[in-house]
Amino acid sequence: MIEDNAGVRILIAFVALAVLTSCGYGEHERVLRSLTGMEQVARSLGPGDAPLTGPRRVGEAEFQAIYRAGDRVHFQVGEAGPGVDPHGYVWSPGRAPVDDSGPSVASSFEHLQGPWYRWSDSY
Repeated sequence: MIEDNAGVRILIAFVALAVLTSCGYGEHERVLRSLTGMEQVARSLGPGDAPLTGPRRVGEAEFQAIYRAGDRVHFQVGEAGPGVDPHGYVWSPGRAPVDDSGPSVASSFEHLQGPWYRWSDSY
């Protein structure tokens, strides 16, 4: 019985160690730690600038595209398929973006902090 308890304790210790070393920060936490760098990128994009496409790292976060849409800058993390249901984060310093639903797209925004919002579009 003593050997069985020792084996169980070793197994528990191994599993705990594996969980602790394999679990890094999630996407959201990486984005939160990258907001300062993201704001620098957002401020550098002018109204006529071309979108920044392709994988791009800002701080600890990676984005598929970064682009200005009116007075907001979108940091796209992903999409359900090519051009379908993009999602990510939005920098909107002038005003809070409002959830909207149109005939072709529904956009939703969740406030994070300051001028930052989590964003998703559904087509």
